[in-house]
Amino acid sequence: MPGADRAQVVASLRAHIARVAPVRTLPLGLPTGVPALQGATGGWARPGISLIHGPPGSGRLAAVVPALRRLTGAGRRVALVDAAGWLHPPGLDGVLLDNLILVRPGATRIAWAAEQLCRCGVLPLVVVLDPPELGRGGRRIQAAAEEGNTAVVVVSELAQRRLPARLRLASQRGPDGQPGLVVERGARGRPGRWLRVAPPDHPPTPAP
Repeated sequence: MPGADRAQVVASLRAHIARVAPVRTLPLGLPTGVPALQGATGGWARPGISLIHGPPGSGRLAAVVPALRRLTGAGRRVALVDAAGWLHPPGLDGVLLDNLILVRPGATRIAWAAEQLCRCGVLPLVVVLDPPELGRGGRRIQAAAEEGNTAVVVVSELAQRRLPARLRLASQRGPDGQPGLVVERGARGRPGRWLRVAPPDHPPTPAP
Protein backbone atom coordinates (compact mmCIF):
# COMPACT_ATOMS: atom_id res chain seq x y z
CA MET A 1 0.00 0.00 0.00
CA PRO A 2 1.52 3.38 -0.98
CA GLY A 3 2.41 5.68 1.91
CA ALA A 4 -0.21 8.32 1.04
CA ASP A 5 -2.96 5.70 0.76
CA ARG A 6 -1.96 4.11 4.09
CA ALA A 7 -2.00 7.49 5.85
CA GLN A 8 -5.46 8.16 4.42
CA VAL A 9 -6.77 4.79 5.64
CA VAL A 10 -5.36 5.37 9.15
CA ALA A 11 -6.80 8.90 9.31
CA SER A 12 -10.20 7.60 8.18
CA LEU A 13 -10.15 4.78 10.78
CA ARG A 14 -9.28 7.18 13.60
CA ALA A 15 -11.99 9.61 12.55
CA HIS A 16 -14.58 6.80 12.43
CA ILE A 17 -13.64 5.47 15.88
CA ALA A 18 -13.72 8.99 17.32
CA ARG A 19 -17.29 9.38 16.03
CA VAL A 20 -18.62 6.05 17.34
CA ALA A 21 -16.63 5.97 20.59
CA PRO A 22 -16.44 9.40 22.25
CA VAL A 23 -13.64 9.81 24.77
CA ARG A 24 -14.51 9.11 28.41
CA THR A 25 -11.99 8.89 31.20
CA LEU A 26 -11.39 5.60 32.99
CA PRO A 27 -9.13 5.11 36.02
CA LEU A 28 -5.61 3.72 35.60
CA GLY A 29 -5.44 -0.05 35.99
CA LEU A 30 -8.37 -1.37 33.99
CA PRO A 31 -10.57 -3.56 36.25
CA THR A 32 -10.46 -7.23 35.25
CA GLY A 33 -13.87 -8.21 36.66
CA VAL A 34 -12.23 -11.38 38.06
CA PRO A 35 -12.02 -11.00 41.87
CA ALA A 36 -8.93 -13.14 42.47
CA LEU A 37 -7.06 -11.64 39.53
CA GLN A 38 -8.02 -8.09 40.47
CA GLY A 39 -6.79 -8.60 44.00
CA ALA A 40 -3.50 -10.09 42.89
CA THR A 41 -2.65 -7.58 40.15
CA GLY A 42 -4.74 -4.42 40.52
CA GLY A 43 -6.13 -4.77 37.00
CA TRP A 44 -5.05 -5.03 33.38
CA ALA A 45 -2.07 -2.79 32.70
CA ARG A 46 -3.36 0.58 31.47
CA PRO A 47 -1.65 1.99 29.60
CA GLY A 48 0.41 -1.02 28.68
CA ILE A 49 0.41 -4.68 27.69
CA SER A 50 -0.74 -7.75 29.59
CA LEU A 51 -0.04 -11.25 28.27
CA ILE A 52 -2.02 -14.46 28.78
CA HIS A 53 -0.22 -17.44 27.26
CA GLY A 54 -1.16 -21.08 27.19
CA PRO A 55 -2.49 -23.87 25.00
CA PRO A 56 -5.90 -23.77 23.31
CA GLY A 57 -8.58 -25.20 25.57
CA SER A 58 -7.01 -23.84 28.78
CA GLY A 59 -9.54 -21.00 29.09
CA ARG A 60 -7.22 -18.21 27.99
CA LEU A 61 -9.95 -15.87 26.76
CA ALA A 62 -12.22 -16.43 29.75
CA ALA A 63 -10.08 -14.07 31.85
CA VAL A 64 -10.72 -11.16 29.45
CA VAL A 65 -14.46 -11.64 28.91
CA PRO A 66 -15.58 -9.96 32.19
CA ALA A 67 -13.81 -6.73 31.19
CA LEU A 68 -15.29 -6.92 27.69
CA ARG A 69 -18.72 -7.50 29.20
CA ARG A 70 -18.44 -4.57 31.61
CA LEU A 71 -17.08 -2.08 29.07
CA THR A 72 -19.46 -2.90 26.23
CA GLY A 73 -22.40 -2.94 28.63
CA ALA A 74 -21.42 0.56 29.76
CA GLY A 75 -21.46 1.79 26.17
CA ARG A 76 -17.70 1.71 25.62
CA ARG A 77 -16.19 0.45 22.38
CA VAL A 78 -13.52 -2.26 22.57
CA ALA A 79 -11.52 -3.96 19.82
CA LEU A 80 -10.38 -7.51 19.13
CA VAL A 81 -7.62 -8.20 16.62
CA ASP A 82 -8.27 -11.78 15.51
CA ALA A 83 -5.03 -13.08 14.02
CA ALA A 84 -6.16 -16.61 13.21
CA GLY A 85 -9.78 -15.86 12.36
CA TRP A 86 -11.15 -18.36 14.89
CA LEU A 87 -13.21 -16.06 17.10
CA HIS A 88 -17.00 -16.46 17.05
CA PRO A 89 -18.18 -13.21 18.70
CA PRO A 90 -21.67 -14.49 19.70
CA GLY A 91 -19.85 -16.98 21.94
CA LEU A 92 -18.59 -14.13 24.15
CA ASP A 93 -21.08 -14.48 26.98
CA GLY A 94 -22.76 -11.19 27.87
CA VAL A 95 -20.61 -9.01 25.59
CA LEU A 96 -22.64 -6.37 23.74
CA LEU A 97 -21.59 -6.99 20.14
CA ASP A 98 -22.76 -3.56 18.95
CA ASN A 99 -19.81 -2.12 20.89
CA LEU A 100 -17.25 -4.69 19.72
CA ILE A 101 -14.89 -3.85 16.85
CA LEU A 102 -13.56 -7.06 15.28
CA VAL A 103 -10.48 -6.67 13.05
CA ARG A 104 -8.99 -9.48 10.95
CA PRO A 105 -5.95 -7.88 9.30
CA GLY A 106 -4.11 -11.01 8.15
CA ALA A 107 -1.04 -12.60 9.71
CA THR A 108 1.47 -10.00 8.50
CA ARG A 109 -0.39 -6.90 9.69
CA ILE A 110 -1.46 -7.83 13.22
CA ALA A 111 0.98 -5.56 15.05
CA TRP A 112 0.21 -2.68 12.69
CA ALA A 113 -3.56 -3.03 13.23
CA ALA A 114 -3.18 -3.22 17.02
CA GLU A 115 -0.91 -0.19 16.97
CA GLN A 116 -3.45 1.93 15.07
CA LEU A 117 -6.32 0.89 17.35
CA CYS A 118 -4.33 1.72 20.48
CA ARG A 119 -3.10 5.05 19.21
CA CYS A 120 -6.58 6.36 18.32
CA GLY A 121 -7.08 7.24 21.99
CA VAL A 122 -10.74 6.25 22.42
CA LEU A 123 -10.58 2.49 23.04
CA PRO A 124 -9.95 1.50 26.67
CA LEU A 125 -9.21 -2.13 25.74
CA VAL A 126 -7.68 -3.86 22.71
CA VAL A 127 -7.37 -7.66 22.75
CA VAL A 128 -4.94 -9.37 20.34
CA LEU A 129 -5.77 -13.04 19.76
CA ASP A 130 -3.12 -15.62 18.86
CA PRO A 131 -0.58 -13.46 17.03
CA PRO A 132 2.71 -14.92 15.80
CA GLU A 133 5.85 -13.86 17.66
CA LEU A 134 5.44 -10.08 17.80
CA GLY A 135 9.12 -9.16 18.15
CA ARG A 136 9.69 -5.44 17.55
CA GLY A 137 6.00 -5.02 16.84
CA GLY A 138 5.38 -5.50 20.55
CA ARG A 139 7.39 -2.37 21.37
CA ARG A 140 5.43 -0.37 18.82
CA ILE A 141 2.18 -1.60 20.36
CA GLN A 142 3.48 -0.62 23.80
CA ALA A 143 4.32 2.91 22.60
CA ALA A 144 0.89 3.23 20.95
CA ALA A 145 -0.84 2.01 24.13
CA GLU A 146 0.94 4.69 26.14
CA GLU A 147 0.00 7.34 23.60
CA GLY A 148 -3.67 6.29 23.53
CA ASN A 149 -3.95 5.33 27.24
CA THR A 150 -5.07 1.85 26.21
CA ALA A 151 -4.98 -1.52 27.94
CA VAL A 152 -3.76 -4.23 25.56
CA VAL A 153 -4.27 -7.90 26.40
CA VAL A 154 -2.38 -10.35 24.16
CA VAL A 155 -3.82 -13.87 24.26
CA SER A 156 -1.24 -16.26 22.79
CA GLU A 157 -0.10 -19.85 22.57
CA LEU A 158 3.44 -18.46 22.65
CA ALA A 159 5.20 -17.08 25.71
CA GLN A 160 6.17 -13.98 23.65
CA ARG A 161 9.41 -13.51 25.60
CA ARG A 162 10.31 -10.27 23.79
CA LEU A 163 6.96 -8.66 24.50
CA PRO A 164 7.30 -5.75 26.98
CA ALA A 165 4.35 -6.93 29.09
CA ARG A 166 3.89 -5.43 32.55
CA LEU A 167 1.62 -8.35 33.50
CA ARG A 168 2.37 -11.91 32.40
CA LEU A 169 -0.03 -14.78 33.09
CA ALA A 170 0.15 -18.47 32.23
CA SER A 171 -3.22 -20.09 31.52
CA GLN A 172 -3.65 -23.43 33.30
CA ARG A 173 -6.59 -25.51 34.47
CA GLY A 174 -6.78 -26.25 38.16
CA PRO A 175 -7.31 -29.61 39.91
CA ASP A 176 -11.08 -29.19 39.52
CA GLY A 177 -10.72 -28.66 35.76
CA GLN A 178 -11.76 -25.02 35.93
CA PRO A 179 -9.74 -22.40 34.01
CA GLY A 180 -7.22 -20.41 35.97
CA LEU A 181 -4.10 -18.30 35.70
CA VAL A 182 -0.62 -18.41 37.21
CA VAL A 183 0.85 -14.93 37.71
CA GLU A 184 4.41 -14.84 36.35
CA ARG A 185 4.93 -11.07 36.55
CA GLY A 186 2.90 -8.12 37.81
CA ALA A 187 1.54 -9.57 41.06
CA ARG A 188 1.11 -7.28 44.04
CA GLY A 189 2.42 -10.05 46.23
CA ARG A 190 4.38 -13.16 45.50
CA PRO A 191 4.19 -14.45 41.90
CA GLY A 192 3.38 -18.07 41.17
CA ARG A 193 -0.15 -18.23 42.65
CA TRP A 194 -2.88 -20.08 40.74
CA LEU A 195 -5.98 -17.88 40.43
CA ARG A 196 -9.51 -18.91 39.49
CA VAL A 197 -10.67 -17.15 36.32
CA ALA A 198 -14.46 -17.24 36.67
CA PRO A 199 -16.48 -16.70 39.85
CA PRO A 200 -18.28 -19.90 40.93
CA ASP A 201 -21.69 -18.35 40.20
CA HIS A 202 -20.81 -17.38 36.61
CA PRO A 203 -19.96 -20.23 34.22
CA PRO A 204 -16.72 -19.57 32.32
CA THR A 205 -16.91 -18.69 28.65
CA PRO A 206 -16.09 -21.74 26.49
CA ALA A 207 -12.33 -21.82 26.05
CA PRO A 208 -10.72 -21.28 22.64
